[in-house]
Amino acid sequence: QTEKVTRYLFLNGNSDNKTIANDLEIISHNVRRITGTMTHKNSFVRISKGVYNLSESKREEYKELIKEVG
Repeated sequence: QTEKVTRYLFLNGNSDNKTIANDLEIISHNVRRITGTMTHKNSFVRISKGVYNLSESKREEYKELIKEVG
């Protein structure tokens, strides 16, 4: 589920927990847990209350991965 949320934020940018939960069909409590944990790990950044995005470092990791895979 964490990977799904990470990919979602990479593709969609700033998103709130409720939208992420609905779009990915994940329980909203799990999305809140994932975004909170990943923010503490510096993978996500909190934009405002309940709104998150990928950190610049994580976004760069994804861009490099996409280049390598094709």
